[in-house]
Amino acid sequence: MKRKRLKRIQLGVMLVLFQCQLVGVLCYAAPVKLNIKLRGVYDSKITLTPYDGIRFAAPLTVVEGVKSGGETQFVVPDSLLPGEFLIRFDYRGKETDAPYPAEMQLYLNREDVQMQAHPLYLRGDSLQLTGDRENVAWNAFMNKSAQQRQQLGLLQQLLEQYDRPGSPEWKQVLGAYETRRAAYNRWVDAQVAAQKDLYVSHLYRFEWLNAENWKAAPAVRMEALCRNWFKGINLNDTLILRSRQMSELMNGFMGLYGSRSTTEALRDSLFTEAGKVAIGAAATGHPRVYGWMVDYFYNGYETYNIVPGMKMLEAHLNNPDCLTSKRLAIAKRLEGMKNMVPGVRVSNVIVRDVNDSLEIINIGTTHKAYRLLVFYDSECEHCRELLAALRKWYAVADNSKKLDVLSICVDKSRDQWIPAFKANAFPWTDRYAPGGINSQAANKYYVLSAPSLFLIDNHGALVSMPNTVEEIEKAIGNAK
Repeated sequence: MKRKRLKRIQLGVMLVLFQCQLVGVLCYAAPVKLNIKLRGVYDSKITLTPYDGIRFAAPLTVVEGVKSGGETQFVVPDSLLPGEFLIRFDYRGKETDAPYPAEMQLYLNREDVQMQAHPLYLRGDSLQLTGDRENVAWNAFMNKSAQQRQQLGLLQQLLEQYDRPGSPEWKQVLGAYETRRAAYNRWVDAQVAAQKDLYVSHLYRFEWLNAENWKAAPAVRMEALCRNWFKGINLNDTLILRSRQMSELMNGFMGLYGSRSTTEALRDSLFTEAGKVAIGAAATGHPRVYGWMVDYFYNGYETYNIVPGMKMLEAHLNNPDCLTSKRLAIAKRLEGMKNMVPGVRVSNVIVRDVNDSLEIINIGTTHKAYRLLVFYDSECEHCRELLAALRKWYAVADNSKKLDVLSICVDKSRDQWIPAFKANAFPWTDRYAPGGINSQAANKYYVLSAPSLFLIDNHGALVSMPNTVEEIEKAIGNAK
């Protein structure tokens, strides 16, 4: 009996350890406490926000009215550790002043940290941290890295701008660059090994410098740079997904492709190729890193309606090693792409008006040549821009006589939509879809994000799914 119980305990411990490895965090017994003592100002609101892998999103804690000399404590749950956090001070120098913002980033891992902070001076010796190793190590590493990379940058400039590439002098510069680059990368690797118990050591490899073929033509060198972009990163390390450095790495990578996209069609092609390269690299790493990469490109392809890219993602959906959180969304989008094609008969929609009365709208019933169905979110900036452009275009009589507009809001709640409805006062029919983005109306049109537009003729057949007012105008240009 005791032996069976012991085996159960051992199995339980093994499962816990496995789960810790799977999510890529160290399992700590207790949350971390961050104590902030305010000085140098009259008072301040202090906000602590965790980095969620893409952005600093929802605040963890907001403390109002901390006075100078006062101290407040933030408790960070172990589910967010280790990680990067944004501390924002909305401070007043004097009681009569309006609040003014100041921000700083802070890494937290396993130690409780005491901070004395003057919001005007959040860098260097003016910021006093006690019990902290992460930020001290990170700042020391970045300062030393910057010194070495400055010299490497000068050599890079010579290699790129020297008017006689391939000459003995140019080759001498290339040799000096490669020697320094190799030494720098060895130093980075040594810092990773020496500080492996610190979270920030997982981020050092983002400073690693890949080899480049400086003898190749610029276009060839660019292609090689894209292919080798992730070579220096440990894609088996899930802790990198919590870092701003991962997002910055992706921004730089996408910038290489975006700089060459001179047309929308070329953009779609290049960004699809970027997805293939990045996801292909991530597929060799941890399943969570692989899944994160698929999620990253799904969000981009969905935002910019990049159809070839979305189709490319299909190959990764059935891979059990891909832990994407967007599996269902990608599958739904692919299904929509197969079903929502020009000529298909569209569905009626169930909506509610401003008086909360239920209404069934027959989309194909219109006395004009076309009807434009617009799904929008009242808080979406892109939606606002598009609807403003549509309103201006619709105000022209020759345009409005050809086209009926029905806008359907997919806000989370009807209460959120009502103020927007009154403020917008659209010159067309505006309704709310009960359930928002998960509503029956959005589901029938395979809507996963806003804005989503559908141009329909007066027989109820889908004409196109435009993205801009210009595309709408082009589609109905020949209508009488």
